[in-house]
Amino acid sequence: MLFFYRYTSRIITSRIIDSMQRLSTSISNQLDLEIRKMDTVSINIAYSNLVRDYFANYLEIYDPSLRYKYSKTLIDIFVAMTGPFLTVQQVNLYDFKDNMIGAGYFNGTMKFDLEKSIWFRDVIKLSGRKYISTPYNNAFFAGEFYRDRYFISLYRVYFNNFRERTGIIETIRDYSSIFTGIEDIISPNPNEIQIYVFNEKGVPIYPILSDHTDQDFYFHTVNKMLNNSQAGTISIDNSTTEEKDFLAYTRSEYTGWTVIIAQSADMVMLPVSHFNRSVLIVSLILLTFSLLLSLLISNKITNPIRELHHTIKGTDLENLDMDNTQKVSSNIRELEELNNAFNKMRTKLKESMENLLIAKQKEMEARTLALQSQINPHFLRNCLANISIMAEEGVTEPIILMCKNISHMLYYISNDSCQVVKLKTEIDYVRRYLECIKIRYGENLKYTIDIDERMKDIKIPKLLIQPLVENAVKYGTSVEPPWSIEINGFIVDDNYWKIEIKDGGPGFSKDKMEIILNKIEEIKCKGAVSEEDKAIGMGIINVFSRLYLKYQDKLIFNIENKDNGGAIVTIGGVIQD
Repeated sequence: MLFFYRYTSRIITSRIIDSMQRLSTSISNQLDLEIRKMDTVSINIAYSNLVRDYFANYLEIYDPSLRYKYSKTLIDIFVAMTGPFLTVQQVNLYDFKDNMIGAGYFNGTMKFDLEKSIWFRDVIKLSGRKYISTPYNNAFFAGEFYRDRYFISLYRVYFNNFRERTGIIETIRDYSSIFTGIEDIISPNPNEIQIYVFNEKGVPIYPILSDHTDQDFYFHTVNKMLNNSQAGTISIDNSTTEEKDFLAYTRSEYTGWTVIIAQSADMVMLPVSHFNRSVLIVSLILLTFSLLLSLLISNKITNPIRELHHTIKGTDLENLDMDNTQKVSSNIRELEELNNAFNKMRTKLKESMENLLIAKQKEMEARTLALQSQINPHFLRNCLANISIMAEEGVTEPIILMCKNISHMLYYISNDSCQVVKLKTEIDYVRRYLECIKIRYGENLKYTIDIDERMKDIKIPKLLIQPLVENAVKYGTSVEPPWSIEINGFIVDDNYWKIEIKDGGPGFSKDKMEIILNKIEEIKCKGAVSEEDKAIGMGIINVFSRLYLKYQDKLIFNIENKDNGGAIVTIGGVIQD
């Protein structure tokens, strides 16, 4: 198809261009013939002795009755010269005294100011050679019939026997009668080709009142070529339509008119495009039929393989315990053996995964209890030290309040029935812890807890927030009072919970932060907390380890220093049911 398209496109393009060139030459010759009819009448009048004598008498005699007689005779002569077939529709003879004698549609005399005519000076400069006007709406003929009709005039200077200018001859033809041949060419296929006619100044002659934006572009393009040849063909890229156009042009030496024929390259190649489209459709139909036939032939082999592939692809850890064993419907022995081997492997894999999951679950429970047990003695040691100090100072009422809080907190810590609690329960535990701390430090310690109400029922690992608050108290009170602790909770992107613990202490040193971050990376790789981590931010490492066990990659954890002093620890994770 590609070879055919390239081969035929060159042939068709060559033939169309030749046809366009012949057509432009034919139209140019036809227009010359139509203008020559007007020119012939004009020349006959110019060289007629009878007209010369009567017109001379008309100019010399001032008697109105005699002037009327001569003018009537001239009108009769003009009518006779136009012939029975009306070679021209109107003949006018002007003198240089503002008089006009007309014959044709208008018969009679009238006053006419030549000096005000746009063609007068151009006609005088030609000294007897013809001058062809552009199309104009009739200015002389009376009646509604001629209101919307256009005409073309041919002018030349009229001389007497002594070669003196005595007037101007005008022959007029109806515009449609001159260009009727072009209309006959365009009317059957108005969208295929465009025909334009310009005079030597580039003024459009045909068509009248054209709104085609390409006509000036075509003329200026062709006008550059007219210096080398009076006829030819070119191909151009039309900047308006962004398509390729073919142009054929012919300039008449007789009229000075340039005939331009324009045709889109797409229209030229339309028959080939239609043929190619038909071949393509037939090819697609044949290809589809071939594919269907191949599919029917191959189904006997591919269907069993597809069934086995579907079974293997649908097997994963979630449905491994489901009994979806399938038999391959095939007479091929090798495929049946392969299917049986896969089913046996699947059964063994199911048993192995069950044992592995049980062992993994036991390991995670033991690890969580171990991490939690690391917190309990650490907290109790701090609380007992505070109670001892207050007892030595003789403070009794705060001791009672602290003992109640510690009793509630010990129950919370020692209750191992559930390792996951609601956030509001954990926050209540943290609040009791801070109340105990505030009993010791008094007004020097201020704390705020601001938790989004939507977070209260979110379930988190038990004893997750208190170690971070304990660290905040420990390092936040290492500077001059007053001291402040802030606990804020947010919902992020409607899918994550986040809690920030802020203190006003010295913040993390560069070395300490680097060590903690390195240990966090080790936990991600090993999945456990080593014994040496106890001395290196045990609370922070513990919290991260428990978060990682719970949320894996969907956790939120960040440590940083505030600009004005103090540290911020941010924890969180995806909201789970």
